[in-house]
Amino acid sequence: MPNMKRSLTIDEVPDVHKEPYVLTGYRPPQQPWRFYLMSIFSQHNETMNVWTHLLPCFYVLWLLKTYSDEAGFTTSDASSMLLLLFGTSNFTFHFSSAFAHLLHSRSVAAYYVTFLFDYLGIAFHAFTIGIVQYFLGSEASFFHAVHPWYPWACVLFSCCYFAANAYSHVTYRRCHSERALTQVVSFSMTYLWITSPVIHRIYSDFCNGNVDDVTWMHVNHILLMIIAGFFFGSEMPQRFFPGGCDVIGHGHHIFHVMITASVMVQLEASFADLQNRRHLDLVRIRPTDMSITAYLVVLFTSYGYITVIFVRKALSKANCS
Repeated sequence: MPNMKRSLTIDEVPDVHKEPYVLTGYRPPQQPWRFYLMSIFSQHNETMNVWTHLLPCFYVLWLLKTYSDEAGFTTSDASSMLLLLFGTSNFTFHFSSAFAHLLHSRSVAAYYVTFLFDYLGIAFHAFTIGIVQYFLGSEASFFHAVHPWYPWACVLFSCCYFAANAYSHVTYRRCHSERALTQVVSFSMTYLWITSPVIHRIYSDFCNGNVDDVTWMHVNHILLMIIAGFFFGSEMPQRFFPGGCDVIGHGHHIFHVMITASVMVQLEASFADLQNRRHLDLVRIRPTDMSITAYLVVLFTSYGYITVIFVRKALSKANCS
């Protein structure tokens, strides 16, 4: 790798780049962008974080190609377009995370801005999880009980999640308790809401003796998300081995693997629901191109407004650092 610099210790990097219990492997700041792009092929404390979310991008594209060949996505079928949107957000979520972990070390400003887009990718994926599981995987009783406001509530939860995490990201230090609390509470509330259609479905399937393979797929992706949350919030195992998990074995690496496994199982379960025509077997109102467009217009307008506000705040804070 041309012009590769030695890695730095925790005492040699800006405070915003310091990870708890990670003592070595930091990339030097203020290098050309090419340096950070090429660092994807070198060993440092973000290598695993980049690859554990970059490789799934290719897997998602392969899955979507496979699903398209099997189910034949068409613009006239709004339900299949929802699944395509779900896969697109899955790709975006993984790519924005890999992008943030790869480039944030360049400067304080890069750290703030790249992870803002990481949160944006998560928020968008959360929205698509909610509407896909609502339209394709819920029980008819749940569907009609919350129609038509459930998708709009998904828009609201997604925007609130993005705004809350953007605010905590540019306001509090990495180890600040209020930042951790904001992340945990905002994600937990959003996740409970967007998975409520399948939580109700799982409960109904067990009560009615209708448990099948797809039911277990939905159970599995929820359990995998719980495991991911544990490693995200517990600082394990690195808290017991400071400096020993800098390159591989860090809890955030495990978090990345678990959350990827969860959303992949979720995507496969949603495709199985579409393929089984579950959304047609139940008496319900199907999504329309107009309704999906309306959700997305409001969603991305809100995202744009939130992004402008906090990018400005981030750059202002970075200039003062």
